[in-house]
Amino acid sequence: MTRVPTVGITVSLDRGRRIRPGTEYLYVGRAYARAVAAAGALPLLVPPDADPAAAAARCDGFVVTGGGMLPVSLDGVEAPASVGAPEWAERIAWDRRLLDAAAAARRPVLGVCYGMQIMNLHAGGTLQVDLAAATPGALDHGGNGRLVEHDVALREGSRLFAQLGARARVASSHRQAVDRVAPGFACTASAPDGVVEAIEPAGGEALLGVEWHPESDATAPAVYGWLVRSIEERA
Repeated sequence: MTRVPTVGITVSLDRGRRIRPGTEYLYVGRAYARAVAAAGALPLLVPPDADPAAAAARCDGFVVTGGGMLPVSLDGVEAPASVGAPEWAERIAWDRRLLDAAAAARRPVLGVCYGMQIMNLHAGGTLQVDLAAATPGALDHGGNGRLVEHDVALREGSRLFAQLGARARVASSHRQAVDRVAPGFACTASAPDGVVEAIEPAGGEALLGVEWHPESDATAPAVYGWLVRSIEERA
């Protein structure tokens, strides 16, 4: 690839719930764009108003960013309100269409936090809708915008092992977690309490999900670098 690759970054919705009553907004943490730019790509925010197939034709790869609470499965019960604000159904449906469009166009995808969770659900996996309740003695994984640090153990031979080694210190902010890993995917990183921290497909698809927020810690060059390298390899 002779030009700078373009990475589409998904955004969150707000229908007057967080920012300003009565006004709809699109928003995303600036750290995502900075991490994509630092990895050598052009960050482009992609809203759910865009046609997913058109976005996949324009962008060379995607980051599906963090978001709200998800159900246990895509036809399952909703997360309890005590866990946090549920993600809008519009965003969930659009992100699923984007995953399909990216797959059809062979675009690499990095899923971060909610992004990994929706990737797992879309492929047939399930979630623990309330991590603290489902995993007695679980670490503090943060959540609702609060970041905490903890270690993760990476599986040898995984896509990040060569860059990060067997262990890495990561920034975490989630109150849900992968329960059953989707068919065709494998857990390739875990927290000391057993929580799934990364998934990737068993085949050659350029997909990677991480539960932590690499744009907020020292793993950013490895994780976002993987995305840009994957794009360049497919050019």
